[in-house]
Amino acid sequence: MSKMKKLTFPILGGILSVLIFSGAAFANSNTEDNFSENIEEDCLSYPPEGWTDSYVLANGIRIHYWRTGGDKPVMIMAHGSSDNGLCWTNLARELEADYDIIMFDARGHGLSDPPSRSDGVDAQCEDLAGLIRELGLEKPILMGHSMGSSSVAWFAARYPDIPGAVILEDPGLIPRPNRNPGTTPSEADIEEQRAQMVERNNRTIDELVALCMKNTPQWGQCECEFWAPSKKLHHPNNVYRRLIGRGPDKSELFPMITAPTLILKADAQGEVRKQNEEIAALLPNGRIVHIEGARHNVRRDQKEALIKALKAFLEEL
Repeated sequence: MSKMKKLTFPILGGILSVLIFSGAAFANSNTEDNFSENIEEDCLSYPPEGWTDSYVLANGIRIHYWRTGGDKPVMIMAHGSSDNGLCWTNLARELEADYDIIMFDARGHGLSDPPSRSDGVDAQCEDLAGLIRELGLEKPILMGHSMGSSSVAWFAARYPDIPGAVILEDPGLIPRPNRNPGTTPSEADIEEQRAQMVERNNRTIDELVALCMKNTPQWGQCECEFWAPSKKLHHPNNVYRRLIGRGPDKSELFPMITAPTLILKADAQGEVRKQNEEIAALLPNGRIVHIEGARHNVRRDQKEALIKALKAFLEEL
């Protein structure tokens, strides 16, 4: 039985904290050093001692979050799709000595309330706005991965005076064509997708950890043990997000983001890298760093390289 399984059930009996896989899981055969580091990593306690969890009512829902605490600059971390707040644990441990880190569960993830069919396309952007408002935060540093990077970028463009800085982990920069424009999924398609999500909800922690280790061994056991529980709490109503369309492209948002901005992008070469850099150049005060050997889950694929680039940026603020 994995360490996570032993620790999860006591937590479920009290405050049930578990956690998005941002996007799909990707294997990376060129990260031997990172693979070795992650395999040997000690998962320690789950969640780490001293962290607290709470809720706020904001933007019409109950939002759950974890917080490392302390009288320090605040950093908010927005996870990717199907992950949850505690999926940031390994990175947060690297930063908590200097920052009060808030890791919230997006709607439909972790312990936050689920989405509904009536949600607006900007629901997650406004959830972030509501969280910041309810907690009375001033100039927080905002970091988002994948889905979370979209929320953070939209928020930073809509409310440019609020963020102290913006960090985007592998945001989608190049606009994607809409699939089958003018069509919407049928009710049968929607219910099939919801059933598939429930099937994953019903898998055991051990099964999910094994799946993670099979697909992304470079992450290491510890990262997979933080990833696995989030899949059990990924709400099937998240399928409804696919009905409301996408938010603005980053090329529309970036010119309006005035806070210092760092893009930590997956490795890319040739024309793709050039397009990424062209869109990043639209930021008035930003830069992009492509992390060699990293796929979509940059911090999980190449943790040390990401931390180096991230800390260099933070030291300049």
